[in-house]
Amino acid sequence: MAEILPVHPGNPGEEPLRRAGEILLRGEVAAVPTDTVYGLCARALDAEAVDRLYRAKGRTEEKGAPVLIGHPGQLALLAEPLPSRVRALMDALWPGPLTFILHARPGLPSRLTGGGKGGVAVRLPAQNLCRALALIAGPFAATSANWPGEPPLRDASAVAVRFGPRIALILDGGHAGDAPASTVADLRGERPAIIRKGGVHFDAVLRAWERVERRGATPAAG
Repeated sequence: MAEILPVHPGNPGEEPLRRAGEILLRGEVAAVPTDTVYGLCARALDAEAVDRLYRAKGRTEEKGAPVLIGHPGQLALLAEPLPSRVRALMDALWPGPLTFILHARPGLPSRLTGGGKGGVAVRLPAQNLCRALALIAGPFAATSANWPGEPPLRDASAVAVRFGPRIALILDGGHAGDAPASTVADLRGERPAIIRKGGVHFDAVLRAWERVERRGATPAAG
């Protein structure tokens, strides 16, 4: 049965972060409150850990899992070198409930890319807990804590009932609130393409993109 530790998502404290980082670095699965809902999490660069995450949730391989980062510098671990206009868009809109699909770096666990489809979904969350955890343990895959077809879980007690025997740790941050899921935008084309509506209105993404293009950002190698 999963260990349960209380945590304040905005000011997580040393012990919950230390313990969660230890669990992820060991290749196990933890549940944490994100800035949207509770998420099941595993280190993104550890293929066996990602496999455990998918088995715990019953998630099919063709559905990639989003990856949370603690700092934009961690993008280099996950994605191909980004054009400068994409970097500028991220600078304008992150952190927050906005997930970007990017060209995946070779060698990522295939589950993260939807069975090797070439894209990886990445988000820099606004919440202190998830950013700090990603800095400790590295980028981590985070998929909503729910069985496929069921609504996302927003309380640690519900996560414990559903997933307690399948995971190692639950950080209990209280009720996750009613925030919508993140907006998902694909940045692999000539302009952003909406994949899922969510916490950031897509018009805001397009307006930011237009501002970047007016400034004349040109492709760069890093």
